[in-house]
Amino acid sequence: MQGETRVESEGNIPVVLIPIHARPWLILAVVALVPRLALAFYLGVAGEPEPWEYDVIAASIHAGEGHNYQRKMYHYAAYAPPVWSYLLALLLALPGETRGSIQVIQGLFCLGAAATCVALIRRLGGSALAAWMGGLLVALQPSLLYYSVVKSDGLPLNAFLLGLIALTGAILLDRPHGLGSFGFGLLVALATLSRGTPAIAVPIVALLLAVRFKRRALLPVALMISGLTCGLAPWLIRNAIAVGEPLITSTSSENFWRGNNELATGGVTDRAGWPLSRLSPDIEPYSPFSPAIREVLAGGSEADRHRVFLAEAWRFIATHPDRALSLFIKKLTIFWWKIESTDYSSAMADLYEWIYRSELLLAIGGLIVLLRLSPNAAGPARAVLGLILALMVGISVLQSAFYVQGRHRFLIEPLLLIFTACGAAALIERVPMKRRPPRSIS
Repeated sequence: MQGETRVESEGNIPVVLIPIHARPWLILAVVALVPRLALAFYLGVAGEPEPWEYDVIAASIHAGEGHNYQRKMYHYAAYAPPVWSYLLALLLALPGETRGSIQVIQGLFCLGAAATCVALIRRLGGSALAAWMGGLLVALQPSLLYYSVVKSDGLPLNAFLLGLIALTGAILLDRPHGLGSFGFGLLVALATLSRGTPAIAVPIVALLLAVRFKRRALLPVALMISGLTCGLAPWLIRNAIAVGEPLITSTSSENFWRGNNELATGGVTDRAGWPLSRLSPDIEPYSPFSPAIREVLAGGSEADRHRVFLAEAWRFIATHPDRALSLFIKKLTIFWWKIESTDYSSAMADLYEWIYRSELLLAIGGLIVLLRLSPNAAGPARAVLGLILALMVGISVLQSAFYVQGRHRFLIEPLLLIFTACGAAALIERVPMKRRPPRSIS
């Protein structure tokens, strides 16, 4: 029967024939994992991804000292979102060498992001060609490929969780129900505790449910918010006790200030090129810090730092609304068009920008194709289209309220590649294919 696994014998050796429907998934897995293995060995980082602060926090958790981080001789109890660090701590508990396992699970998360892309394109009404092309594009996307091999960073996990949010949100918009709504809220909570910006998915899906189902959306939305609250509550309560404020991270206000102060440029450096992340009250030859920030850096608590950085950022916005708006527009432009980052070589950055702009151009065409495929504005496919677009735009706007680096755009790029694949597939399908003449049977 078609689709079943058959076992045949070739001599005395059994040969397992892979089901036809499983072969594309196998190809996708090979394309996602094998290049990562090859790149790891080529760069000499196989089993040795670059450690970040998450690894330090994970070591603290594994040692039984909890979620703690020391920076500039200052102790933080809520320096970063907890999910990736706890996952790394779990890997540390495994027997044997664990650094290589980080690259393995990052590769699997990238495969998961590619698989969600395939499923979303099919839900949008895209062709099989577009769906599998989208999966392959995500599997080979340069930024995810690089991060999943070279760095011990939560980006692959975050991209996978965002893809899952889009897919489960699409299912919910098609047929909302209680358990699914609560589960969606829990999923968004998990993603928020890994990377804060996906929290915007809850108001987006709530709005789309209200537009589609009117009053019938009240219960699913309430359950969704309940799931989000239940998912976030343990960490918020922990920080209320440990820090003195119910925060996801105490450094979120510092990140907000980095993008909103008198010397901000939209990135991680000020106008003179000084890194805004160097939290020292006595930076020479000058300091971008106000007297309030200097004072709290010299002796304030973690909660004090949070409050002062937040207040100083809002003071700048209230005092200079025109400059704050100009900065916001600049950050939004950086996010969508030109990344200003010192994380990579200029050659790599230039190559990536050309790849990204090609993706963006094809994505515009893909959006037009998908709009034509779903002319009914109230239909489920159009709702899914609105969800994916709103997630991308919403995350870009939310991130631009803070500051922007290259890795911030990388989060939404798998969703962008959904449209890129649809645009590319439409071009391919327009190319006339020459048919071979039938063979004559003699």
